[in-house]
This record gives sequence, structure tokens and C-alpha cells, in this order.
Amino acid sequence: MTLEERIEKHKKMAEAYHSAYVKQSVQDGAKYEDWVFAPHATYWSPYFGNNVIDLDNNPMSVQKSATMEAATYSVTMKDWGPLSFECWASDRGFVMKTHFGGHTEDGVLHDFFAYGFVDTNDKCEITHWETHVSPEYNDFLDVALGVHGPFKNGAGEYMAAVAKKMQEKGVKIHLQ
Repeated sequence: MTLEERIEKHKKMAEAYHSAYVKQSVQDGAKYEDWVFAPHATYWSPYFGNNVIDLDNNPMSVQKSATMEAATYSVTMKDWGPLSFECWASDRGFVMKTHFGGHTEDGVLHDFFAYGFVDTNDKCEITHWETHVSPEYNDFLDVALGVHGPFKNGAGEYMAAVAKKMQEKGVKIHLQ
């Protein structure tokens, strides 16, 4: 693959992430098209402590966790999704800046920024993905889940809060 082809592939991967949220298909179990994870790819976010997650050994897939998260946010904010998106592709991966937000029934906008950093191997398979969020994410989660982090013991406590909110609202997730 040429340098230009790799950069174009990475741009397409970033745009697939954005597209899945714009179409609100993530809530229905859609995958990020063109995303292929290398064996033992890792995920990390400082919002979930210092735990690097080996995606091969994670009990919940990226697809399922993203679906649960998006569906839960949409219960409180029916129009939740990306308000803006920027991406920068390179030969070894891409960076994404997404402004997410939605309105509660009283018309108030609740929003935050998410910054994604994705590294790939020579086959454009993802080897490492990390996410950072703006401070407004705490206030957003208080509205969406009733609790916020940072969750220093890992993503499990966060996903438990997501599952609890889904159960309270009677939301069922149908994964493909």
C-alpha cells in the first residue's frame, strides 16, 4: 500500500466512525465500517484509570459497548449525536475530534468533546485506540447516567452505570 493509499484509508476509517453516529446507527448495533482490529489491539482512556484493555480479552466488544453507550445517551437526549467532526489522517493512523451533544426534554443542550487517537499497523489494522474527553463530559454524564467519573478502576463501573440506566428505561439492545 502506498503512503497516499494508507492516508486515504485512515481518513475513510475516521469518517466511518463519524458516519455511524450521524446515522444514529450505532444505537442499533452498527459497526464502524472499515475498522479492523489487529490481534491484541489495545484501548485506553484516562477517564477509565490506567487500565489498558486488550480488546481480544475484553468481555464486551467495542461494538456492544458503543451501542449500549449511544442508546443510553439517546434515552435522555433523543437528538444525541455528533454536532461537529474533524479528522486528521497520517501514514500510521488518525486523530478525531468530535463534538457530541443532545437536548433534554426541557430544550437544554448538554455537550462535550471527544478526542480519539488511533494507531495502525502496515495493513491499516488498529493496534491502539485511545479516547480523551473534555471536562464537560462530567456534567453530560450526570444528566445522561446520573453519575460521572473519572472511573479510576476501569471501564467496568461506567458500563455498569450504562447498563443500569438502560434497564431503568427498558432499553433493549439488538446487535447484528
